Amino acid sequence: MIGMTQIESDEARRIVESDLVLPAGELLDIAEARHPGGRGALGLEFGRYEGSASRYLFSTEVEDEEGTTWHLLLDAHSGEIVQDTEVPEEETLPPST
Repeated sequence: MIGMTQIESDEARRIVESDLVLPAGELLDIAEARHPGGRGALGLEFGRYEGSASRYLFSTEVEDEEGTTWHLLLDAHSGEIVQDTEVPEEETLPPST
């Protein structure tokens, strides 16, 4: 399992503005394309690979057309999916009303 240290929103904004990583919208598009058809992205976080000050990760959960939730980690610079795991049903977010 890949470890990630979360980055606070102000620092994440500076990183995105400096073009060190892809825009969040592009990363969400990549994640949603991997598991299409559901509610889409259920949240997002930027972070650093544990042990690396210069390699960034983007973390999100997406729901597919069958209602299964997936946790994805993407390399925030390239958009490469580095981890894709199913979230156990008891750990998923309830539908919003």
